[in-house]
Amino acid sequence: MRSFEEQYASTGSNIAGAASRKMTSFQLSVERAKSGALLEVLTVLKKHNINLEHISSREVNFESRPEFVSLFFDITETMDKPHVKSAFAELKNLCPHITVYGSHEIPWYPVCAADLDRLDNKTLAAGAELADDPANPHPGFHDAEYKAARREIAKSCDNYRHGQKITPVKYSEKDIATWGVVWDKLTALYPTHACRQYNNVFPLLVENAGYRRGQIPQLQQVSDYLQDATGFTMRPVAGLLSSRDFLNALAFRCFCSTQYIRHPSKPLYTPEPDVIHELMGHVPLFADPDFASFSQEIGLRSLGASDAAIEKLARCYWYTVEFGLIKEGSRRKACGAGLLSSFGELEHSVNGSPDFTSEYRPWDPDEAAKLPFPITKYQPVYFVASNFQDMKTKLVDWCNSSLDQPFHVEFNVGSGKVKTFAKRAW
Repeated sequence: MRSFEEQYASTGSNIAGAASRKMTSFQLSVERAKSGALLEVLTVLKKHNINLEHISSREVNFESRPEFVSLFFDITETMDKPHVKSAFAELKNLCPHITVYGSHEIPWYPVCAADLDRLDNKTLAAGAELADDPANPHPGFHDAEYKAARREIAKSCDNYRHGQKITPVKYSEKDIATWGVVWDKLTALYPTHACRQYNNVFPLLVENAGYRRGQIPQLQQVSDYLQDATGFTMRPVAGLLSSRDFLNALAFRCFCSTQYIRHPSKPLYTPEPDVIHELMGHVPLFADPDFASFSQEIGLRSLGASDAAIEKLARCYWYTVEFGLIKEGSRRKACGAGLLSSFGELEHSVNGSPDFTSEYRPWDPDEAAKLPFPITKYQPVYFVASNFQDMKTKLVDWCNSSLDQPFHVEFNVGSGKVKTFAKRAW
């Protein structure tokens, strides 16, 4: 069985029957005082059966001639098509100045949370079946009762569709006891090792989302709380997704969460993300507005990205949302879910340990994007941000300068959808 980190690093997509999108971006100028100038342009596009994706105008003093106004278009075609070439030949006769910025083919990506249903629900590991790898055996592989419970949970996740209520899981007494062991270990460390925002939210989850020692919270109650707090929701999945599919969901403030729990024989160990990792590690900070915004930004940047860009973004995610630290005064505090759900590495990441040395670097997405993460040990490198806003600002600047994507997307809070705009050399 591959390790959690090896599985996580995979960039392959699980999109069923999805097609890529083609787009061309261009600019032209029309006379400001000419009645019907824009209609003439649109008539040419219609005549040649060209679909318009986006149009906008800008006040540009084109060659010091204020009598012209510049218009910017995105069309869902590429310049190599004969009918597109014919259209532009006509446009050049209408408009004195026209510039084509290029054509691009963009991989399919969801434009709203409901599109996540189009994923085919395949997982990279775990889920309904557990691999029996002699070199790294799963603690629950020989436990028929445990495997049967995992299959039931996986079946429910596979049948889930956007907007439905999440089916509650009936956890066993052994499961609840496992949760209690981890609860005791982690909650003892949170006041001194978790970041301030985490400690601010955790009591609210106890009060409003079913968090307590003798009860494993249900995803629907947690999702309801997060939606009220920051607009995040939970989506049940059977196991580990590809990086592309997982990050794409974050663009819509949707967190893909497992519901199964680790095997009771090893309550302080899990070979894959489980419900303890999700609820104790991830959920509290999704209720913080700044951290939620940062997480969504990574998701938005993953939409339609190349495999190479996805790999870079996955590493940035790893070193922040999973294993990030922030500075509080003279101390480091944990904000990454991989730390907040593991009492051993939580203690090590904040205080260090004599038997393993880690390096602490200021948050730098360019460095993080190039740095593979380890497989079976504590992180040799941790990145420390000044705060969540610093984390996001540096990520945005790096994405704009380094990802080399031919387009960008914008999220509309009101509609819950994203819209694509080709990048242009303004």
